Amino acid sequence: MENRRRENQGVSTDPDKTALMQAYEDLNSFIYTISHELKTPAREISLYAEFIEEDNKANLLPQSVEDIRSIRRTCDSMTMMVQRLMEYSKAGFKIIEQQQISAALLVRQCFDEIMRSVPGRKVELTVGDLPEIMGDLFLIKLMMTNILSNSIKFTREKANARINVTAKILEDTLEFHFRDNGIGFDMAYAGRIFEAFQRLQDEDAYEGSGIGLATVKKIAQRFGGDASIIGWPGKGCEVCVSFPGSLLKTPRDNRESERDVIKVGIIGDFTGICSELERGKVAAYKLAADEINRMGGINEKKVELLFRDDRSLSELTREAVKELTEEERVDVLMGSTLSPSREIMQHYADQTKTLYLDTQQTEGGVSSHYTFCLSAMPEQQMTQMLAYLLQKYGRKCYVVAADYNYGILSAEWVKYLVHQLGGEIVGVEYLDDRITDFNPLIDRILQLEADILFSICVFPNHDAFYLQWHQRGLNHIPNASTMVAAEAYQNVRFAPPVLENMYVMASFIEELNTPAAQRFVKKFRAAYDHREVPYMSMDTETVYTAMYVYKRAVELAGTTDTEEVITALESGAVYVDGPGGRVTVRGEDHHTSRSLSCFRINNQHRAEELFCTNPIHSDYIESMIEQTMGVKGGIKAMGANAPSTQYNMLLNKFRWHPS
Repeated sequence: MENRRRENQGVSTDPDKTALMQAYEDLNSFIYTISHELKTPAREISLYAEFIEEDNKANLLPQSVEDIRSIRRTCDSMTMMVQRLMEYSKAGFKIIEQQQISAALLVRQCFDEIMRSVPGRKVELTVGDLPEIMGDLFLIKLMMTNILSNSIKFTREKANARINVTAKILEDTLEFHFRDNGIGFDMAYAGRIFEAFQRLQDEDAYEGSGIGLATVKKIAQRFGGDASIIGWPGKGCEVCVSFPGSLLKTPRDNRESERDVIKVGIIGDFTGICSELERGKVAAYKLAADEINRMGGINEKKVELLFRDDRSLSELTREAVKELTEEERVDVLMGSTLSPSREIMQHYADQTKTLYLDTQQTEGGVSSHYTFCLSAMPEQQMTQMLAYLLQKYGRKCYVVAADYNYGILSAEWVKYLVHQLGGEIVGVEYLDDRITDFNPLIDRILQLEADILFSICVFPNHDAFYLQWHQRGLNHIPNASTMVAAEAYQNVRFAPPVLENMYVMASFIEELNTPAAQRFVKKFRAAYDHREVPYMSMDTETVYTAMYVYKRAVELAGTTDTEEVITALESGAVYVDGPGGRVTVRGEDHHTSRSLSCFRINNQHRAEELFCTNPIHSDYIESMIEQTMGVKGGIKAMGANAPSTQYNMLLNKFRWHPS
């Protein structure tokens, strides 16, 4: 009851504000419903018209073909109009979210996105020294997109089309100026330009809805500003958007000056269903912090660890991260156990502008300016292990995965990589957290004569699958995993030889036989015996390395200021030669480049190393950012405007490259 009471307080105690929020949600839902109901028939009509043309083109008169194409153009125009109406409505009612925005970078991003839709056009864009501002990224981007779209459209007839974007900072006002050398207009009509559905140009000559500049003005007014325009017939026009000077007042992170310790907030499932995954990690946090503090701390400040147990319950994750970011005002967040916890932590990190170092293995694709994923991702763990197994055992692979974010998205990587490597996926099964009898599944695997099994099991009940697989005498079929030994320690809990012929690829496990790894094992075991931590998994090393990654980044930045530390992390100069070898943080995707070893579990449940890779990384996120936003260089290139999302292989494919 107390938890629920506190959570409700965290949302709102002001009835007027609550009513306003509900009204906004109701309006937003209404707008979405109406737009969907309008766009769906238009799309269907357009699609049927296309089918008619394709099926009967040889028998249709030229005029009939043109009539059908006219129907499709009208449908496209209607769909665009509905979209513009949605944007116009959102400009007036969307709740404003404050976010640091690089105006210069955003202008270039908007321009690049528009230019991709008009191949063959050449427009010269010049961007002056634009300031960083605080504003709503959706609204500011919509404003810039509408202005630039007009400039690109109305410079169509110019051989040397040019757009120039500048800013002026006056006493209490910030102005953005967008000037082009397009067709311009007569100032006698200037009063109509910012009215919705008003168009000065021939509709047949220049497409458009007549809502774009009305949306611009509405957005400017939402921030307490305004929009104006000057035109010169045949010579172009200049749009001026003014904002209050308060948009320039970027809050500075003053955490550092107020205290003589560095606070590290750590959230994980320490007593819940996945607590066994955290035992080695908690010990590694403490070991690294003790070492760092004995060496004088970070920039002569001691490290203080603040642990919060979320028991893999989302409401507890929200309470914990809210407390750590808003009350404790930690310098850095670390941790997460399950994907929902990470997503909540990422959201709060974005909202509070807190650096977040995720130390849990992920399914990949996580993108955010404030989040860095420091463990290995399935793509790194799978590629060369799959290449080895497909060559050694055969082409046919069956995938068994948890019916859950990590399992489903990791399975997509298996499916993609097996295909890329010349193999064949003969079956995929997703397992929930209740099933206990896996024999029907095992029968299907045998019927399809799979050469390789790839299991991505997460839930505790999935342990029964490994036991039943062994009881059926199937250990001769290789079973690859990203979880066993790398994350969970069934190889210690199960009696040999249940897991014989399991394969796993990891940057570190307790048996890794390198000098650096064994030195780490020795000092770790001097502090924590096998009763406290039964097995040292991959993320035991990730956590230990993450603490030193943060130390190096802060020392390189010379401060704990979030943006300065992010700049250091993105520089390519933050690396740690840790227990699993060199780990380098990449600015392009906020993940890491690291070496991994492929292990086979023998009949005594010892993990034997088969081979080790050179440092490998993924270019998946930067490929997706370039594909969807037209920006090269990934998260680093987008700065504070980087998308906070998770790209996934259900929707996007890409070509993998080793380092």
